[in-house]
Amino acid sequence: MLEVTNVKVKYRIGGGVVEALRGVSLRVNEPLLVTVSGPSGSGKTTLLKAIAGRVNYDGSIKVMNLEVKYNMDAVRKLVLYLPVGEVLIDELTIDEIMRLASMSSNVNDAHVDDILEWLGLSRLRNRRVFELSTGERRRVELAIALAKAPRLMLIDEPTIGLDEGNARIIGEVLRSMSRQGRLILAATHDPVLMEYSDLNFKMRDGLILTR
Repeated sequence: MLEVTNVKVKYRIGGGVVEALRGVSLRVNEPLLVTVSGPSGSGKTTLLKAIAGRVNYDGSIKVMNLEVKYNMDAVRKLVLYLPVGEVLIDELTIDEIMRLASMSSNVNDAHVDDILEWLGLSRLRNRRVFELSTGERRRVELAIALAKAPRLMLIDEPTIGLDEGNARIIGEVLRSMSRQGRLILAATHDPVLMEYSDLNFKMRDGLILTR
């Protein structure tokens, strides 16, 4: 489902060059919940962006046997990238947000109802985003992702700002989503989320250290 081979990413900052990824390789052949852990600046977010086609890279990244940099239109239909603090419009209700998400992905109302029920958002569907807690907002972002039905989900820090109880809810949801046939790759610092992962790749200084 995902094959990353000797991937390198460099950023120009000021008059210098920063090597964000220095030859990263990993392979996942089945739908799993996979975490990528490591300190800030280790390359986790850059790796997600490279897989999503958001940054230029050297090496090879294949999603469903498609090389990302040569097949962006096809890859965009398979991959969804959720950065930290995905932009939600504060004045919209959950119901309005999900209606927009379902229109872009041809998901019917019954499926949206099922998604909201599963994520514990049904009773909140008429609440506006600015009225939601951090954990509830994160679940809305996951609801949008489910409505778009990607094969590969890339999520940056899915439990950031959450207490342990809410982090465990997100862990359970992500693991359940992987069991439905999706590969989920989550960059995280959170040891609670790592408890729910099937695989963990540890990064430091732009390299994968262990699995």
